[in-house]
Amino acid sequence: MNLCSNGKPFIIATRSTVLSELGDDWTPCVALLTAWTKNSASISFWSELIKLLLDKGTTYFVCIGTHSEKLHDEIDDLLYQYDDELRLERSINIVTTYHANDTIEEAVDYCVYATEFRDKDNNFILAILDDNSIEDGKVKGILEQA
Repeated sequence: MNLCSNGKPFIIATRSTVLSELGDDWTPCVALLTAWTKNSASISFWSELIKLLLDKGTTYFVCIGTHSEKLHDEIDDLLYQYDDELRLERSINIVTTYHANDTIEEAVDYCVYATEFRDKDNNFILAILDDNSIEDGKVKGILEQA
């Protein structure tokens, strides 16, 4: 696990490796998701992973990229549907943001410096990035320098 300059721990993973990299005893508070293409903004691309993150206790979803507003809206819809399925009302405590018009630097800075950890002893930022994406490569570099 790495640390940002403000002391927030973070892990960078891919969608295919996130479970094996983190193991069973992890609780990311903040999930950074990227949506540079229409496909990566589709909830079908993310839904199972988002449900898992919700079940683990993730309370903040930061969506960045050209199509991040669409991803943000679809996550919000998923939150309400998932609450209905489970007969819960936890979506009221979940924050989602999108950063379609921000630079990559601004979006990563928001994720690192403006998000809140509710349990400071047992949380971190989880960035789920695509190794084949030029933009995600930039996100990774900026996050590692933050």
